[in-house]
Amino acid sequence: MQVCLNGHQITDRYDSAPEFRQNYCEKCGAETITECQNCGTKIRGHYDVEGVVAMGSPTDVPKYCHECGEPYPWTE
Repeated sequence: MQVCLNGHQITDRYDSAPEFRQNYCEKCGAETITECQNCGTKIRGHYDVEGVVAMGSPTDVPKYCHECGEPYPWTE
């Protein structure tokens, strides 16, 4: 997942759909990140399963890193 420092989701398919990547948020102009700034673990996004087409809404932006438990910048 790619999220701006203010918490706007850029894409929940960072790895599988690189055409949606952005260095800066189009809503607020903030820099974007794809990993925890504390431990470097990737922010979880949409889970792709080969051969399966998923329909539905985007993945929610997490508030805390699933690996180290630190809050992301948009929660502070």
